[in-house]
Amino acid sequence: MASGVGGCASENVRDPSPDWGRLGEPSVVTIERTGSGFELIRNGSPFFVRGVGGTGHLEKLVAYGGNAIRTWDAEGIDDLMNEAHRLGLVVQAGIWLEHERHGYDYNDPEIKRAQLEKVERLVKRYRGHPALLSWGVGNEVELGGDLGLALRAIEDAARLIKQLDPDHPTVAIVAEIGDDKAQRIAAECPSIDVIGINAYGGLASVPERLAEQGYTGPYMITEFGPLGHWEGPGTAWGAPIEMSSGEKADFIADNYQAAIHSRRPGDCLGSFAFLWGDKQETTETWFGLILPTGEPTETADRLSAFWTGSMPEQRAPRVDSVTLDTPDPGRIAPGSPMRLRVDATDPNGNALDVEWRIVGESTDRKTGGDREAVPEEVPGTLIDVSGNEATLRAPGVPGAYRVFVTVRDGTGRAGTANVPFLVVD
Repeated sequence: MASGVGGCASENVRDPSPDWGRLGEPSVVTIERTGSGFELIRNGSPFFVRGVGGTGHLEKLVAYGGNAIRTWDAEGIDDLMNEAHRLGLVVQAGIWLEHERHGYDYNDPEIKRAQLEKVERLVKRYRGHPALLSWGVGNEVELGGDLGLALRAIEDAARLIKQLDPDHPTVAIVAEIGDDKAQRIAAECPSIDVIGINAYGGLASVPERLAEQGYTGPYMITEFGPLGHWEGPGTAWGAPIEMSSGEKADFIADNYQAAIHSRRPGDCLGSFAFLWGDKQETTETWFGLILPTGEPTETADRLSAFWTGSMPEQRAPRVDSVTLDTPDPGRIAPGSPMRLRVDATDPNGNALDVEWRIVGESTDRKTGGDREAVPEEVPGTLIDVSGNEATLRAPGVPGAYRVFVTVRDGTGRAGTANVPFLVVD
């Protein structure tokens, strides 16, 4: 997931080996075997990754107790690395490896050469930065392609990274573990130190499934979040059903406890929640821990409790569900009134402000986190609001839509939910 997240073109890209000495000594990170499993050692001290995927809202991340971020590529991340270092954060610098599903031919020697030249350039540029934690080698390279070719590309890149930088671990990041991915990475990628797993619905069972494959090395959860749009329930007309922000918080906290928190000390070296920010992927709210308007949600509070040992003093509103009062949301008449109710509360007793919107269903769904077009909001649909209830007018044009509700508490925190419906003539 998360194709294209992190970094932009850098003016200094022609200088492959800048001097970061003004910021401090280069970091040294190793993986040590312990009596209970494995442990990251950063500059001589144990380090457990309490991380997120994303490059913004970093001061909020520090306030919530996070200590790390990951990028999906390392192109142009000078300013990000410096900002992370200033805030006391570390960075797993991703090196994007191309995907077969995007037309990349791993049997073309010229293309392979160009990719390894990129690997060399990025490693030389950032290996001496004090904020560097590890190298993320690719991201779901195998998705939609041949696993053997993908693993060969990962190993080629990781071998070069180890030659250029022996002081930072290499992490192979894959989409879940399938029936044999972990086993094959251990066998076919000797230059990989850690398997990084992007897991959503199946996160809780990752430790057991790794053991079933015979994998005995360390792992990181490099992406986790709510039930994915590809693995959850849907409507009769094919619209994925998204969890409310309260349901997401419960689901993610339970999975974090099972596969991450309870495995320390042990074989888990930490994790990166997806996404510390917002991103259109099926909907604008599916994976973001922070809304497009900047408010953190309940999941951020629950992660903070794991990271710091206690919940934040001010907490986000709890949104459990939104209900459309109709016997059949798949048969809404054009222009007809629709009654809705949101089940929302605030743990601090703050007065809640409720916003209602109708947005067209996404018609640009992609796989693997590829960029999607943002569907348009339908204007002029709100008829009446009374507390947690509202009446909206269905769009006049037949098609698939969603009602989005955002609940804000007046302190810069929010909760969300949405319900899909179908307008038919």
